Amino acid sequence: MTESIDPAVPLDSHESVTWTGRPRITTALPAVTTGLLVIAFGAVSSLLDETLLFLAVVPIGVAIPLWKYLAIQGTQYVITDHALYVKRGVMSRHVTQATLETVQNSAYSQDITGSMFGYGSVEFEIAGGNDLSFQAIDEPREIRSLVDRAASNTDGLGGNDGQESDIPGNLTQWQRIRDEIREIHTTIED
Repeated sequence: MTESIDPAVPLDSHESVTWTGRPRITTALPAVTTGLLVIAFGAVSSLLDETLLFLAVVPIGVAIPLWKYLAIQGTQYVITDHALYVKRGVMSRHVTQATLETVQNSAYSQDITGSMFGYGSVEFEIAGGNDLSFQAIDEPREIRSLVDRAASNTDGLGGNDGQESDIPGNLTQWQRIRDEIREIHTTIED
């Protein structure tokens, strides 16, 4: 992890950042292509003596890829040992947070270009709604696995030494209690 965390992301002092990333910059290529086509249209129109149309179209052709670039740079995904964060925006910021305890399911997907170039998206189903997604990130399978491992260790029984459980005892003690209750139940039925 070499990327700094945006100050808008509300990390607690006890949280450790596990991973951070942004959408791939190459996802801006369709916007760049569209912008170049708009500029080319403006250039052709200037050759036909339509200077006013050229002056109106060229700024739009520049704005399209610039807007996409700013949207990519304004998005940051953060995984800590406690939560997932999605931060969007440059001037105005919107941060969505979900604790690892609320992650119920996850899935990753890659389209054809994503499969060829190693990027895709990861969807996290969050208890209580407001699902999160990390779009166009490198190595989506590994990121999904990272979150799945971290989320499975926050249930109080998974043996996560880094987190204090609200449930007293450990898994072995609870298994012994279960076995004793089964034995009592069997004795009562007989």
